[in-house]
Amino acid sequence: MTSRIMIVDDEQAIRESLQGLFEDEEYLVVCAASGEEAIARLRRQAVDCVLLDIWMPGIDGLETLSRIHQIDARLPVIMMSGHATIDTAVRATRQGAFDFVEKPVSFDRLAILARNAVQKRRLEQENVDLKRQEQLQQSRQELIGDSKAIDEVRMLIGRVALSDSPVLILGEHGTGKAVAARLLHASSRRKDSPFVEVNTASVPPHMMDSELFGHEKGAFSGALHSQRGRFEVAHQGSLFFDEVTELSLSAQAKVLRVMQERSVQRLGNPGILPCNVRLIAASARDLEKALADEQLREDFYYRLNVVSIRMPALRERLSDLPLLIETLAGEQARELGGEPVQFTPEVVAELSAYHWPGNVRELRNYIERCHILMPGEEMNPDNMLPPDQAGAQKQINGQASVVADIPEADSFHEAREIFERQFLLQQLEKHEWNISRTANDIGMERSQLHRKIKSFGLTPPQKDAL
Repeated sequence: MTSRIMIVDDEQAIRESLQGLFEDEEYLVVCAASGEEAIARLRRQAVDCVLLDIWMPGIDGLETLSRIHQIDARLPVIMMSGHATIDTAVRATRQGAFDFVEKPVSFDRLAILARNAVQKRRLEQENVDLKRQEQLQQSRQELIGDSKAIDEVRMLIGRVALSDSPVLILGEHGTGKAVAARLLHASSRRKDSPFVEVNTASVPPHMMDSELFGHEKGAFSGALHSQRGRFEVAHQGSLFFDEVTELSLSAQAKVLRVMQERSVQRLGNPGILPCNVRLIAASARDLEKALADEQLREDFYYRLNVVSIRMPALRERLSDLPLLIETLAGEQARELGGEPVQFTPEVVAELSAYHWPGNVRELRNYIERCHILMPGEEMNPDNMLPPDQAGAQKQINGQASVVADIPEADSFHEAREIFERQFLLQQLEKHEWNISRTANDIGMERSQLHRKIKSFGLTPPQKDAL
């Protein structure tokens, strides 16, 4: 994974020299000409190590170090000074500096220090990420909001959790059906037993029997070892079918038989295994229509539909939107680093007017996009990102600018590069490809902007020939 280093020095020649050397070592480099600029950049963009000059106009390096650690206490900072004293070095170390070097700097020594600092940062970050993922998983098992609609869902889940009856959770895509299923399990007497999820749409039909009921070695071609099925794994717990209508009619009949007989057989094994599970199923489809279209068995449907819970669409509980935005912005900041994006009341009002066809899932993706493009910034009507990426238009300086669909990425690093490229292209077009004005407007060194343009392969539009 490519590491990002911030160089903070009021001398442009030093910044550019160190930037070129570290970029040759395949680091991503961010530069700042003052402590104030460094703090502002860190609020928007996470880095892995900071090289910080001590003597600068404005707030000096020691004060900047203190403010950096208020933002991120674990961020390694290497102090640099051409007028170093023992006292200054001791003070920097006591304030939490990773190390201290004197100018003129030996790049070999600085490169070793930076590599060690980044490695230490990465190890610490892995530990933090593990704890953060646990917290995020916990937060994503909660229904966020205090509207009447979501309160009624919570109350119904609390009542239904007391029984072992099957439950059907209905609602549009992205309304939180899986969250409700996990909350139902966590509130039940089965909470200490497994919660097993089956995403029916992701399992090929010819593999569904093996997936649900398990198989013995040699039961069919390719069965190289025995495997427990989902019913067996979920014994004494809950089994959740997401998008239950994706099950074939044959699979529905077999699941119904397991529910009735409370036992299961692995493929290739005549032995009977006990199976005590609570079945929870979810669907975004109109089940009456699925019945009419013969995509859902009547006996299976009526066995499932003992109790149904309907998840409200986001547009039906817009009073929850401010709390959802605040919670999800904090969630993204914890997950991706930096400070949460702030949304002005005017922006929240504009977001309330949007239809949100993808519901809370779409809102979460939107907040994530905002955090990647504008971490720690305040979003107002002038710089607001449109929630609808499919051909949405945004007014920039009185001119309409189409926000293109964002390609899928395989990693956060790749996604960040995609966003960065689109952002720079947008800003260059905004300033008619004037490099100086663009660099000044976005707070970037001209030389760094030139490097970015070259690395992304950006080219100005060809002017029409006269």
